[in-house]
Amino acid sequence: MDRGLKYWLRWIAVLPGAFIAGMLATFPLHWILYSTLSNFIEPYPELPERLLIPFIIAGVFIWAGSRIAPQYKIETSVVLFGLWTFLIGGFVFLTLSGVALMGNQLYFRGGGVATLMAVAGALTALYFVRKEQKKQSEKQ
Repeated sequence: MDRGLKYWLRWIAVLPGAFIAGMLATFPLHWILYSTLSNFIEPYPELPERLLIPFIIAGVFIWAGSRIAPQYKIETSVVLFGLWTFLIGGFVFLTLSGVALMGNQLYFRGGGVATLMAVAGALTALYFVRKEQKKQSEKQ
């Protein structure tokens, strides 16, 4: 097995690449929702976007991170899922504690539905990564 520079650079790029991919995925979501909803609803409702962004970021974060990893894709997605749930748990704790972050009070968007959507997006990504790896192992 060749474990050259490319191999190790891909491992180093897993976390930042997954984060960047998750952030970049919000732009097409915004464009699609804005172009669709603004045609027949005035003013543009922000709630659908605020509820779907956590789902998209979580799903793309885990999926892209597993795609960047040179091997152990399912294990990588499970580790990224664990990191994601740790971050969500921390934000839930801070919100319930009444902490102000950068001078702003934290609160649940959409009554906590956005947080549940982030967990659902992460679970969906885990499912797709596992399904994708299962297909690849059947081909071999």
